[in-house]
Amino acid sequence: MRKVAAAIAMRGGKVLVTRRAAGQKLAGYWEFPGGKLEPGETVETCIVRELQEELGVRSTAGEVLTVSEYIYPGGAISLIAIEVLLEDADFQLTVHDDHVWIALEELLSIDLAPADIPIAKELMKRHGAN
Repeated sequence: MRKVAAAIAMRGGKVLVTRRAAGQKLAGYWEFPGGKLEPGETVETCIVRELQEELGVRSTAGEVLTVSEYIYPGGAISLIAIEVLLEDADFQLTVHDDHVWIALEELLSIDLAPADIPIAKELMKRHGAN
């Protein structure tokens, strides 16, 4: 099972989600930004690296919130949601074509990638959003 880190960046009661660009796997789906752990890498190191590569921003990794396991046609993933503090928000998107800060109660109204849905539900439960 491939381990993948997902950034949970909160600001003003909203969470950051990004949309996969055309030509990418899961194009058109919204997701918590992140990516695959490299060999020997911790989830904390991975999420900081991925946010720099995918969004062009510096960040600090916090606690792991939850893990979502999902089997896609290309293989199974273990999606590890980790709190992050973004040091800036001047995004330069590389594998995404859009980003939005969305209210937690609206998370399930967008087309989230399947592995991200359990994480969205856990966030909503933790923060009392319905």
